[in-house]
Amino acid sequence: MTVTEAYLRDESVHGVMDRLDLPPDVEALYGDRLVPRPFFLDRGTADRVSADLKAFFDLLVSLPARLFGGSLTRYAAALGIPPAEAALMSAERPPFHGRADIYRVGEQFRLLEFNSGSQLGGRALGDLAHAILEVPDFKPFADEHDLTYVHPVAELLDAVGRDRTIAFLEAGGMLTRFADRFAALVQSCARLGVDVLLGELEDVVERNGHAYLAGTRVDVAVRFFAPRQAVGRTGELARAHRTEVFTPLSSYLYGNKNTLALLSGHRDELEHGERELVDRLLPWTRSLHRTELDQVRANRENLILKAAGEFSGTGIHPGWLHDDAEWRQLLDDVRGKPFVVQERVRPTPDVVPGDDRPWLTTWGWFVTERGFAGMSIRSMPSEVGAVVSYGGNPDTRVSALLLQ
Repeated sequence: MTVTEAYLRDESVHGVMDRLDLPPDVEALYGDRLVPRPFFLDRGTADRVSADLKAFFDLLVSLPARLFGGSLTRYAAALGIPPAEAALMSAERPPFHGRADIYRVGEQFRLLEFNSGSQLGGRALGDLAHAILEVPDFKPFADEHDLTYVHPVAELLDAVGRDRTIAFLEAGGMLTRFADRFAALVQSCARLGVDVLLGELEDVVERNGHAYLAGTRVDVAVRFFAPRQAVGRTGELARAHRTEVFTPLSSYLYGNKNTLALLSGHRDELEHGERELVDRLLPWTRSLHRTELDQVRANRENLILKAAGEFSGTGIHPGWLHDDAEWRQLLDDVRGKPFVVQERVRPTPDVVPGDDRPWLTTWGWFVTERGFAGMSIRSMPSEVGAVVSYGGNPDTRVSALLLQ
């Protein structure tokens, strides 16, 4: 019997999410949007999928050399990245650091997209996992199954270096727009023993090669801003060559959804082991402008259309939620823009005690160079939509992952 099966059978632990003692910042951010259950996974599977993601990332990083003769300019153009943004990126390999959004299909896990870089949401859900394990009525179940968790914030701090002066950098007023999320992240760091600075690109001052925020010298700036926000704003930070930027903007070269289309489209050119990896993880994915439009129109029920460079559910259109006329119009509207079409993945529905509806869950799989780095679970009843996005769908709920 799996831990999930044991949990669903044991009614005494079904109310654990109603008995959480959450930190005020986590309560303010997530308290009214919790899935009424935790999720479970064995550590072996967590590590196995993370190793697959590392090998997959290595394939993505190889694409400029394999397909474009090493030309970053041609590669960025193929992804649809504007030249002004591409000019901020380098060919140097970024660290393996990101979050893969994944569906569970039976015992397998299928990759929807890989968000490469440090500009990621959902890390503070590690505090939710901690709170679940602290509920007295849940402790016997947790002890019986040796449950633990990996905190994404702790993994981020370990990757950056806890003994350095760290600043989280946004840009263009995003700290105000997402104030609750950054408050939870900063407080989560503090609970883990690390105080971090918070600022925007516009606040950075360069002195003697170092970046300063409010008079404090920064050793490493953890980047939350996107390339489009950085255009015309990076002068002070770029001159601060003694301050590390974690992660560089070149991470976007391997997090754009068109990278998946390139890899999927050139699958037959890969070596045997590489093809097996791609087939195991990646649904069929193609750039819209490189795909026969009649084929896309005819297969509406089995395709999803995605804006290649967007995030948080923006620009995602499931074909099965449109009729033929709407789908045709949508394809006409985005023609010539950087969009991909991807094979529809039909995930195994999840069961939530006390709710007869099947739930649709996205597993936000955090990874670093060290491997598995925690999870951001987002879930909602299948009947309310097809895009599980905390920021883009008010019916989306969050939960934590517990490891056995």
